[in-house]
Amino acid sequence: MPELLGSEVRRALDGLSSARPIWLWLAGFCFLGSLVGTAGAWRSAIGLVGGRIGLLDAGARYGIGSLINSFAPARLGDVARLALFSRALDKDERLWRAGGSFVVISAGRALVLALLIVAGSIAGAFPLWPVLVLIALAGVAALAAMTTRNRTARTHIAHVLDAFRTLGQEPKRGACLAAWIACSTLARFGAAASIAAALGIRSPLMAALLVVPALDLSGLMPLTPGNVGLTSGAVAMALRAHGVGLTTALTTGIAFHAVETLAGIIFGLASVLFLAPFSSTGARRRTMLAAGTASCAVLVGAFGATVVLDLI
Repeated sequence: MPELLGSEVRRALDGLSSARPIWLWLAGFCFLGSLVGTAGAWRSAIGLVGGRIGLLDAGARYGIGSLINSFAPARLGDVARLALFSRALDKDERLWRAGGSFVVISAGRALVLALLIVAGSIAGAFPLWPVLVLIALAGVAALAAMTTRNRTARTHIAHVLDAFRTLGQEPKRGACLAAWIACSTLARFGAAASIAAALGIRSPLMAALLVVPALDLSGLMPLTPGNVGLTSGAVAMALRAHGVGLTTALTTGIAFHAVETLAGIIFGLASVLFLAPFSSTGARRRTMLAAGTASCAVLVGAFGATVVLDLI
């Protein structure tokens, strides 16, 4: 069995050469869009507890976590994000309040994932029972918002509910956060569909409808650095249910993980540059301009080498 699996992986790696580059590029930009959407959700969530930061600043703080998650296990990047976003708050109880914001994001993701699974169940791809679990989680969050909106935190741990308290008082802000999460999920859906199209999988949209929920569930068990193996395996298993051959499914999983990881690293490196301290504003601008120019040159060159030459 190990020998058989090893031969399948080798064939899957060989299959990457048949991928259409232009679709992989589209997937990469979709992954970057997904990162921006999630950063916007974190910005909205930290705003519920008094944090005021710009979208670029929020993107940079979130990007640092993406860079760490690309190499570290157990989603240590989320710990870094929590620490960085909490710095936008007053010192009093800021970790508790930022932690509550993170819980609000998780509840919002559960609601969006439930809607995605409902769409999949209509197409016959999923059973409906996971929706009940996810709706229950979102319902607990809504109940917490309603029951705490007129109460004041009297203990340290009670500040975990500050974000829910604000949601109970201003429900429209919850809609804004949910919109950011929905945009992030749709961008990731687009990335999955693009990679499926790059490898010639039939019905790329249906394939993406299977892949994205499977990835969200696999993300609950981030035990390896960069989720190596887990992402590829989750994608492969989801596509097997779509009737895709084992080799093609593995190839798609490997491609998905590679493109997503590369997008996270690029986003993270840009975030490090944005947050890096400089001795003067002018030095910061010059460095960022030089880095931006170099990055554009690299992207244009890579696009020309992988897409334009392929079309010629």
